[in-house]
Amino acid sequence: MAANKIQTGLRINETTYAKLKTISIKENRSINNLVEYVIQKYLNDYEENNGSIPLAEIQSD
Repeated sequence: MAANKIQTGLRINETTYAKLKTISIKENRSINNLVEYVIQKYLNDYEENNGSIPLAEIQSD
């Protein structure tokens, strides 16, 4: 069963997008999958150095 995922908009500049697109093509991933991977890696590194991050409440619209 797939995990529930929240859809969100992301605004990034064209250069950053182009670089992400290049990497995603090289790694045979979607840009969304690559961005999700990069964010998860950042969170793991952050928690390794700073401890667990408490979860904020998520409000449904």
